[in-house]
Amino acid sequence: MIARYSGATLGLLAFTIVITAGLFTHNPFTVTLSRSIFALFMFCILGFVLGGAAQLAVNENTRQRKMKFREKLQTISAIKDDTGLKTEAEVGNTGPVST
Repeated sequence: MIARYSGATLGLLAFTIVITAGLFTHNPFTVTLSRSIFALFMFCILGFVLGGAAQLAVNENTRQRKMKFREKLQTISAIKDDTGLKTEAEVGNTGPVST
């Protein structure tokens, strides 16, 4: 998703910049349009590659954080098991209290 958005954004940005530069330099319409379409495709590919790399970095970071979180949960549950502490589910199943 990030790769597509960054590719489209960079492509349209390059297209706009080349069109604007062509208008300011009074280049012929066909030359300006052909250069801007070429820039659109090149920067779209560049943005897609850079966005894909960014997405990989985000996915890797998310995976590492999930692994650390799971390790902490396992450590906490191991400590609870060793000390004999009851969890909320075990405390809640004691039955009704008679008065």
